[in-house]
Amino acid sequence: MDLDDWVTNSNECFFLNLYRPSKGQQRVFDDSFNPSFTYTVIDENEAITGYKNPQIELDFRANDLKPKLKIQFDEKLELKDIPDITQVDLSPELFRKHLPDPEDDETDVVSKDWKPTGERLNSFTVDGKQYEIWKSPLEEKAARRIWKNMSILVLLFIEGATTEGLDDEETLDRWSLYLLYEVTPLHDASVSPYTLAGFSTSYRSWVFPTLDILRATKQLPSPPPEANGDAVKYSPKLTQDPETFLIQGKLNRLETSSRERISQFLILPPYQGQTLGAKLYDTIFEDLVKKPFIFEIPVEDPSEAFDAMRDYSDIVYLRTLPAFQSLSLASNLPAESLRKDSPIPRNQILGNGVDLEKLRRETKIVYRQFYRMVELHLLSTIPSSNRSRARITRKSKASNENDRKYYFWRLALKHRIYGQNADALDQMDVSEKVEKLEAAVDNQQEEYEERLEGLEKRASFAAGVGSSNGAGAASKRKRAIIDEEDDWEDMDDASVSSKRAKA
Repeated sequence: MDLDDWVTNSNECFFLNLYRPSKGQQRVFDDSFNPSFTYTVIDENEAITGYKNPQIELDFRANDLKPKLKIQFDEKLELKDIPDITQVDLSPELFRKHLPDPEDDETDVVSKDWKPTGERLNSFTVDGKQYEIWKSPLEEKAARRIWKNMSILVLLFIEGATTEGLDDEETLDRWSLYLLYEVTPLHDASVSPYTLAGFSTSYRSWVFPTLDILRATKQLPSPPPEANGDAVKYSPKLTQDPETFLIQGKLNRLETSSRERISQFLILPPYQGQTLGAKLYDTIFEDLVKKPFIFEIPVEDPSEAFDAMRDYSDIVYLRTLPAFQSLSLASNLPAESLRKDSPIPRNQILGNGVDLEKLRRETKIVYRQFYRMVELHLLSTIPSSNRSRARITRKSKASNENDRKYYFWRLALKHRIYGQNADALDQMDVSEKVEKLEAAVDNQQEEYEERLEGLEKRASFAAGVGSSNGAGAASKRKRAIIDEEDDWEDMDDASVSSKRAKA
């Protein structure tokens, strides 16, 4: 007997779809789609052994994602007693911890008048289809039910993801759920037109309120610009009774200085490649950036595809800010800044007189991402004909102003890459270290130029010319990073190592 005939890849025999809350429960998509990962849900080797022609069908109700599971196979071969062979029990019990317990529907769930829970943040049209984005605290019952229904999708599509912590009653009020729906009218007017296209969660974490953070979150007045100026009078949220010394008022812990971390983020495969991910990200960012008590908006372990989408969104947003638009590269530096024993004047090169850190805190973008966007924007100010190492052999003494700018731009980029990978680089000899740094800078420049090309394609698509396909695609080439260890973005600014995303 050939055992290979009894082994099936668990991704390939697993089919997902959505269905309408109507009597016939018609599927939304003609072609079901497969998960990207099943090692968490089924087997770490993503293999189903001992079954002939297994098939798993997991359909979700289009509006509230109530799951419906169907498992079938032609024949089963008992292999549990054979050493070195792992055989899963292909039954509903295998999915029990990943799917909610069955419960009766509330009448409004299958009603034509059903609407998502929470508040509607955005409404827009793409390719003639109407979409809406809704936000709800996860502590709300309806939001929590939708999350429990669809949380298995996080494990099936986001590598390394986990859903732990999202059922902790003590922290539920810190979680928010963002839901992206297609709301195109249906032929059957008796059912809700809402069809889930994607979702994201965010988590609000307290950050220690240093003086800088308190000022950035508008909880302390900024110092006056001049020594003899008048400082803004600060009105504390809490007051103290002068007689009893008891604190008066109540402090909302969710409105203290915080970071709001974008966590699980997913656009369902049938809706990918239509700029919907960018729409969802932009709406989340816009919702969070206007809250004065939020200090930063990090992202938890982003994938390369998410990194690309986020780059496009962030650079477009930043270019709407006059202070960012005015940034320019230095073309000349003082002689003392160019001495070999002098530190690289990175801020002087990139800021050219602008307080970059002040600007970063106003935008609430995390340290590494913000400075990547500064580098990307400033590279676009250098003519493409001057972006060549062959033109900067004379370094800061080059006769062409744009050649000098390009040399200084590379110098500033080397400084950032070295700082993020110092531990690894310091173990190399000088020649190898120089070679690695130059290669890393070349690769990062190549990625930036791909982003700039993608921006042009997106602008053409927005103007009704061309297609959005490929405008946000992640490059398949080798990444520009020397050290591939991951760190979360909400660590201390300067200590954050270069993050290479897995999920």
